[in-house]
Amino acid sequence: MTQRFEYPFASNFLEVNGIRLHYLDEGNGPAVLLLHGQPTWSYLYRKMIPPLVDAGYRCIVPDLMGFGLSEKPHDEAEYSLQRHVELVTGLVDWLELPGITTVGQGWGGLISLRYAIENQENVQSLIIMNTSVRPMAVHWVFKILFQRWYSGFFSRRLDLFRRMAYARGRMFKKFLDPRAMAEYKMPHLGSKSRAGLAAFPKMIPSDPSHANFQYLMEIEQIIQQWNIPVLVMFSDHDLAFKADEGQRIADMVPNGRFKLVPGAGHYLQEDAGEEIAEDMIAFLREWVQPLIPRHTNAQGSRFFQRRR
Repeated sequence: MTQRFEYPFASNFLEVNGIRLHYLDEGNGPAVLLLHGQPTWSYLYRKMIPPLVDAGYRCIVPDLMGFGLSEKPHDEAEYSLQRHVELVTGLVDWLELPGITTVGQGWGGLISLRYAIENQENVQSLIIMNTSVRPMAVHWVFKILFQRWYSGFFSRRLDLFRRMAYARGRMFKKFLDPRAMAEYKMPHLGSKSRAGLAAFPKMIPSDPSHANFQYLMEIEQIIQQWNIPVLVMFSDHDLAFKADEGQRIADMVPNGRFKLVPGAGHYLQEDAGEEIAEDMIAFLREWVQPLIPRHTNAQGSRFFQRRR
C-alpha cells in the first residue's frame, strides 16, 4: 500500500453506476459524510477525521469522480453536477448509512446539499463551509479563462486552475508542508486526468437559461423552510466566498448558527482543520444521537462488506 504524507487511512473502492469511486470509511457511530471541492480530494479532511472518530463518529469521505483516487473519465461531457450527486447517493445507499450529517465545502457543499434536499428523510443535520446555496455571479476574468469552449486548454494543458488555486498564500493562508502540497497535486499530474477539473467551472450558471440555475436555486428554496440543525462555518480570508454570505445562510434557515473561522482561506479544512473539527463535534453532540444500523446479524455486523 502506498504510504502518503499524513494520510494513514485505509482506501476503499466501490463501482457506482459504472464509475470506480475511492472513499475513506473511518470510525463507528453516527455517519458524517464529508465532501471536498475543486481541485482537492479526501486528503483535505485528513486533519478532521481523527478527532471526529475519537469523538464517536463514522467518517465517510469520498473522492468525487475525476478527483483523488477515484476514476477520471477523460471526456468533459461525462461530468455534470447531477451525476456527481447521483454517484454520492449511490455510495451512501450501498453503505446503508442511516441518519447522516452532510458536510461540504466548495463544490462539495453544493453536492452535499443537493443530496440532502433529495433525501431529507435520511439527513439529521447540515454543515456548510465556504460554499453557496444559490447561483452567484463570477468575475469576468474567471469566465474568460474557465467557462469558454477553449477553457479546457487552460485547465488541462496549462494546468492553470490548479496553479492559481495552489499558489502560495492564495487559497491556503497558512504554511503548507511541501510534502502535503505534493499530495494535493498527485491526482492530476497529466492533462487527461483533468477533465473533471475543467468541467466544474462550466457548471456554474451564468444566467437563468443555464441548466444548473434552477437546480441550485432549489437548494436555497428548500433549506430556508427545512427545520433541520445547520452549522455554517466560513473563513475570513476566502477569495471565493465571503463571510457575509455564510452569515446570510445561517440567518436564513430556521435552525442555523454561524461560526467565523479566523486566519483561514478557501480550504479551511487545511488551514484550521482541528479547530473546525472541534466545532463540528460540539454541534453534533447537541443534535445527533447514535443510531443502530438498519441491518445487523446476530453479532451486530452490517450485512455489507467493505471493499479495499
